[in-house]
Amino acid sequence: MIDIDFKFHAVGQGAFYSGVFKHRNGKQFSFVYDCGSHSSSQYIDQEISNFITDTNEQKIDILFISHFHSDHTNKIAELLNQKGGAKMAILPYLTPEELLLAYTDVSVSGGDPETLAFIQNPTGFLLERKVEQIIYIHPSDENNSNTNDEPNLKEPDLERILSPDFEFQISNQLVPNENIDEQNPNVLHYFDLGWFSIVGFWEFKFFNKHRDIIKFNNFISDIKLLLGISNFSFSDIANYITSNPTSFESNLNAIYSRNFGYKQLINDTSLIIYHGPLINIDREHLVDLRCFPFWRGRNTGSLLTGDIKFNQDCLNQITAKWINRKYFDNVGLFQIPHHGANNYLEPLIFASYPYVYFWVINFGLGNTHKHPRQQIIDMIERCKVRGKIFLNTQVNAFNYGCRFR
Repeated sequence: MIDIDFKFHAVGQGAFYSGVFKHRNGKQFSFVYDCGSHSSSQYIDQEISNFITDTNEQKIDILFISHFHSDHTNKIAELLNQKGGAKMAILPYLTPEELLLAYTDVSVSGGDPETLAFIQNPTGFLLERKVEQIIYIHPSDENNSNTNDEPNLKEPDLERILSPDFEFQISNQLVPNENIDEQNPNVLHYFDLGWFSIVGFWEFKFFNKHRDIIKFNNFISDIKLLLGISNFSFSDIANYITSNPTSFESNLNAIYSRNFGYKQLINDTSLIIYHGPLINIDREHLVDLRCFPFWRGRNTGSLLTGDIKFNQDCLNQITAKWINRKYFDNVGLFQIPHHGANNYLEPLIFASYPYVYFWVINFGLGNTHKHPRQQIIDMIERCKVRGKIFLNTQVNAFNYGCRFR
């Protein structure tokens, strides 16, 4: 028997999602997608404590990080410290220039020291906190997006999977990025192509959105003009903000809007993850599947979107890379991006996900951004093929999962 539990934790204005697989032989596998909040720390501190208790204080198997905003990352250090680290961390790759942009963005919004330290050196930050291996996911070239899409697996042997000697093991068939050599065997780079699974049993599919390099270079040029220097560093940004606390934010917002649209680029680096079963599950192997009341042997996948802008361009890119319809038709749970903010979801998206049971929105009660926006709630209700909206707040967690025998 394998018990599988997923949870959108009750952390308020932020994100902390976890999955825990427990085998009847006592072995377990756990993963986390983001850990941060801008709501009162008492909520996320309690959720971290609960997660540690539920996973028997063992190391996290995989820590996924969607993007570099503090409401998604400011409790990662504490989580790792309390868990004794993680066996693996998987996060989107940002160029040095993009890290400078992230640092600037977080600094202006009053980012905490832990998040700023993380942005300055993600690799060092994670290795110092006992992460054993780091995998960076790069956007792939769309011209090669149809390669290596399908897992090359034999039909899984459920008897072996459910046997007493079962071991949770990672199978990594992602496409390597050989353009970057870290000179560190613990730091690896891959494109968002191929597949990644737990012994052919549960699949993780990655998507990192392609960014417009021309727009980004224009942004960098505008920042250089603002600072009055030909090159800039993390310390240059920190010093300028300290010296110009009132004018910098308005100037930065104007540059942001001119090049990308307000506050969208770092959100658009969010690592999207689909996860769901690789095996063809039937009722013979099902004891219960919580929160999917109309389950018919499919739609048990989940789509985690971080804060990405899920518009037509994003849908086109992800469809070109994930050519198998199962990554759309199997989605039974869809996390609404960016806490239900306006302009991060478009009506045309819903037709591509016709079998969603739950549309989950993470936000904090009383947040100053007025998330979720009423326009987004109305859009979901108007455009969804089916399913219910679930509001995940600091007082309302969302649990779901299943049990196989």
